[in-house]
Amino acid sequence: MHGLHKVLSVLRQDGVSGLASRGLGFAYRRGLRPLLPVTGPARLGGVLTCYGLTAADRYVPAAWLPWWMTDPTGNSSYEAALVTGLGAQVRPGDRVVVVGGGIGVTAVNAALRAGPTGHVTCFEGSLENCTLVGRTAALNGVGNLTVRHAVIGRSIAVYGDASQLGAVLPADQLPPCDVLELDCEGAEIGIIAAMTIRPRVLLVETHGVYASSTADVAAAMAACGYTVSDLGWAEPSQQETCRRNDIRVLLGVRDTAQAATASPPAG
Repeated sequence: MHGLHKVLSVLRQDGVSGLASRGLGFAYRRGLRPLLPVTGPARLGGVLTCYGLTAADRYVPAAWLPWWMTDPTGNSSYEAALVTGLGAQVRPGDRVVVVGGGIGVTAVNAALRAGPTGHVTCFEGSLENCTLVGRTAALNGVGNLTVRHAVIGRSIAVYGDASQLGAVLPADQLPPCDVLELDCEGAEIGIIAAMTIRPRVLLVETHGVYASSTADVAAAMAACGYTVSDLGWAEPSQQETCRRNDIRVLLGVRDTAQAATASPPAG
């Protein structure tokens, strides 16, 4: 019944031609595309990734492509707000902690920005995604990135096989760092409240759909001494989804002297 309701909704909104286009796009993504040879890695968020491109991607309508690909070359606004925030805030030599690695786009961006004297530790709850982060790092020649198979705080919406979920670690076990990125599908508000470190920069993707609304996350960041600004929708190419689920990226910045006092160098 849900499928029929969706079909009727598309028919009312886009007409017969729109319904046909969506159907063909679904058939391409789910049926034909997985059978086609991969011609190279997709570049997402400015880095090469473990996602692959096919030769046919250049010739089909953009609406038929996977959601993460906004043009057939593989460039996209994937994780655009987080990538922008990391690019502006990570300094050479920084220690960066990423909670929620996905396929490694933000972790690799941070590692490239931190440079050989810096280091990124990425916590990822999905065993499959841990492998994908490693592949994305290797494609970009990144060696200053460590992936830890673990969940921080709570397991709310970790992707992948539940039987391969990493150990759940309390937020007070997060290592000292200069920049902390939280993209953990609803666990972020609990992590902010319980963490004992105070990085110089805190970048957070909110998930109102999982009871971590933008307003509540901003309040929790402010309570920890951060000056908070809103970097906008997490995925600019997916504004309707982000609006419906309240998914934005917030930037929190602390006074440098305070951050240095609260987050001493790791021994």
